[in-house]
Amino acid sequence: MSPSMIYTEQSQKACTVEDLERRTNMLTLRDITKENLIPVTDLEMEDSQKGFVEDNLFSIAECYLYDEFIPKAIYDGDTPIGFVLYYFVEDDPDYVFLHRIMVDKNQQGKGYGVRSLEACVEQFKKEFPSIGCVELIHYPDNDRAAAVYEKAGFKLTGDRYDSAPGRIERGIEDENRTYEVVRRRYY
Repeated sequence: MSPSMIYTEQSQKACTVEDLERRTNMLTLRDITKENLIPVTDLEMEDSQKGFVEDNLFSIAECYLYDEFIPKAIYDGDTPIGFVLYYFVEDDPDYVFLHRIMVDKNQQGKGYGVRSLEACVEQFKKEFPSIGCVELIHYPDNDRAAAVYEKAGFKLTGDRYDSAPGRIERGIEDENRTYEVVRRRYY
């Protein structure tokens, strides 16, 4: 059996990993490469969401400055549908900080938000076996993201971080943009 083939108990047949992903509707995280850079940087948020998260090109550029950042494309089969940026934090417990996650505006409303978070959690557990949770932050007025995070099992901790305005927030004077609330998902 070749390395790209796997055996499934259900079908009693060998199949490619790609076939299994399609059949099980799994999402995968893939490295950013020369081949997928343009499609990943073409992914966009809806106009009403653009003030909540930096664009993918900016996020990928930040990886040049911050060695700990790990960028990945979120794929459904062969189609890039989103982007994630994360890093490992050694603490008690160790955790992964999910710095950014986005689903393309043309892919929203299809259940990809929760499924993307599930794919991230599974990837993080494999990549960093010592972690006890995944942490993320969001602006308190980002109700759509808050609902997705809650549905995916990320609970508010009661903590909050002061937020310095990012590139996308220049010139915005909104009290909801001075801090971000913390959510964690333990396992």
